[in-house]
Amino acid sequence: MISTNTIGRYLSEKQKRVLKANFTKIRNIVTRTLFRYDAEKLKSGLKKMGIVESDTLMVHVNFNPENGFQGTPLDLVNALAELGGEKGNLLMVSIPFRGAAYDYLALGKGFNVKKTLSMMGLVTEMFRRREGTFRSLHPTHPVLAYGKDAERLVADHERCLFPCGAGSPFEKFHQLKGKILFLDVGFGAITFFHYVEDLLKERLPFPIYDERLFSATVTDSKGENRVVQTYAFNKEIPRSAQKLETEMLRKGKILKGRVGNSRFMLVLAEDVVSCQTAMVEAGNYPYDLSRWRQERDEKP
Repeated sequence: MISTNTIGRYLSEKQKRVLKANFTKIRNIVTRTLFRYDAEKLKSGLKKMGIVESDTLMVHVNFNPENGFQGTPLDLVNALAELGGEKGNLLMVSIPFRGAAYDYLALGKGFNVKKTLSMMGLVTEMFRRREGTFRSLHPTHPVLAYGKDAERLVADHERCLFPCGAGSPFEKFHQLKGKILFLDVGFGAITFFHYVEDLLKERLPFPIYDERLFSATVTDSKGENRVVQTYAFNKEIPRSAQKLETEMLRKGKILKGRVGNSRFMLVLAEDVVSCQTAMVEAGNYPYDLSRWRQERDEKP
C-alpha cells in the first residue's frame, strides 16, 4: 500500500496546497451534511448528559465551525445561557492574558472589568459582551457569570489575595455543587484545578504561589480605579491536569457525550475536589514533579 508520505514526494508544493484545500472543502461539506446541529440539538444533547435547569455550570469551550454547530459564537453562548433558564447559572473564566499570571502581573498592566478582553477564546469574549453578564473584578482570573446568583458569584473577588481560593467565585461555585462542562476542549482547560490546589496548599510539598505580593490597578464597572493585591501561582510548578483526568476516568467520574462532531465531557465540582484530594493524600500529586525537581537541581 502506498502511504500519503510516499505520494507527497511526487507532488509539487502547489499540488499539495490544492490537494489540502480540496480535502478541507470535502471535510466541511461532510460536516455540514452529516454532523450539523443547531442550538436546540445542543441543549437536548447536554440535557441527556444530566444537565438540568437549576445547575450552576462552568463551561470551557472552543468554537469550531467544522464540528457542525449551525450558528455563531454568540448563538452558542445564548444556547448555553438558556440551559439554566431562570433557576441556574452559567460561568466562564475570562483570563486576560496568555502564559503565566506572574509574568502578566509583572508587566504592570491595568485591568478594566468592562473593557479588558478575555483571552480564553471567542465564545468567552462574546459571553463577556452579552447583556446581563457580570464579571468579577480580579486582574488575573476574572469570572463571567449569568443567572440567578450571578452578582453574588462574582462579588468581592477583588478582596481575594489568592485568585481562585477562599471567597472567590470558584469557592462559591463549589458551594453551589457546580458542574464543569468541556465543549470541544481538553480537560487541561480546567481552571477549577487551582481552587482545589489552594484548598490543599498546606499538604503539598512545594509552594503553589510565588512569594511576591502584587498590587494591580483595576477599573470597576463605574469607571473608578482601585488597587487590588494578589498572589500569582508559582510558575515553576508544572501542573498536570492529565494525571487528574486519568484518575477521574479510572474512577468513572467523567461523563462523555457527543452532538454532531462536537465532543463533551462533564464532571462534578465535588468529584474533582474529592479525587484531587485523594491523589494528594496518597502522594500521587497531579504535578510533573520530575521536571520541577530537575529544574530546581539545575539552578545555581
